[in-house]
Amino acid sequence: MKKLVLAILAVTVPVAPAQAACWTAEQVSAAKVRDLDTMLMVASLRCRHTNVGVLTAYNGYVVRQRKALVAVNDVLRSHYAGGDKRAAMNAYDNYVTKVANRYGAGAAGLDCEDMQSIVEAMAAEAPQVDALVAVAERAGVEPYLDAPVCERPFGGSALTTAASVVGRK
Repeated sequence: MKKLVLAILAVTVPVAPAQAACWTAEQVSAAKVRDLDTMLMVASLRCRHTNVGVLTAYNGYVVRQRKALVAVNDVLRSHYAGGDKRAAMNAYDNYVTKVANRYGAGAAGLDCEDMQSIVEAMAAEAPQVDALVAVAERAGVEPYLDAPVCERPFGGSALTTAASVVGRK
């Protein structure tokens, strides 16, 4: 009887879509890079007829930064991981689509030449996630986040938090 009740519950309890609780600092940094990368991708496609240099620069950037971009996407996928893998992948795909939709009409105040300058700056960076995060932060990227940012356990930056945990200031 107990197995029957559990089986009925398993079938009747709705399965919630994969949704992460909060965004860690690492995930927010990855989201900044993904957001900037997506803006540049959309811009390169929008500008390809009027400024071929943007598309050429974007393609070169993707080749040079491939490993870092894959690492960024792995961090973002980890944000949605857990539970049902299909639901997690759907949630990740939904997130990426929402990021791309933010730039469908272009990026406010930036033209094709601006985009080419930004993509060339991204391509010139060392092929490391931290370097791309630094460019995204210099560009003032505010990424789309579908949940709040996780609070630090003791407040403050990661360095001050770590120092307080080990008793140093």
